[in-house]
Amino acid sequence: MKFSLKRKKTKKVHPGLLPGITQIAFAHLQTKWAKWMTKRTQRFSRNTWKLLLALFVLTAGGYSIYLAIDAFISKGSKSIAVTPIRTPAHINETGDVVTSTPQVTDTGYNRIKNFRMYMDSLARSPSGKPIYDSIMKHRPGLPDSVRIIENYYQQLKQK
Repeated sequence: MKFSLKRKKTKKVHPGLLPGITQIAFAHLQTKWAKWMTKRTQRFSRNTWKLLLALFVLTAGGYSIYLAIDAFISKGSKSIAVTPIRTPAHINETGDVVTSTPQVTDTGYNRIKNFRMYMDSLARSPSGKPIYDSIMKHRPGLPDSVRIIENYYQQLKQK
């Protein structure tokens, strides 16, 4: 198996900019390091490379296993301490101003109830039917709104 080493074309960077200067310096340092390492390891045989790889894997793996076991076994300050998460006391508050429940007066409730009864009597009487139809034509959702308001008043009265 042969490996071909091709040089990658590097992007031209404006040397006047600080990041550009940093990139050029880092690339130069990498090149020097690679040449120095190549020069020092040219005479290594294939078996020497295998031995060095095995030593690296064993050393790194052994140290990783040591750290993992030590984290579970040691009771000192090295291990990770588990602290419970505390929720703030105001977690459920929305920040809205709390308004007191409106006071329901009997006169207000009676007015709504009387209006609903008046509308029902208009719908049932032959002389009031044209008036009821005219109201329903211009305000089609009025009976539903009156029913909702009456139910709301009843709920507030029960509290």
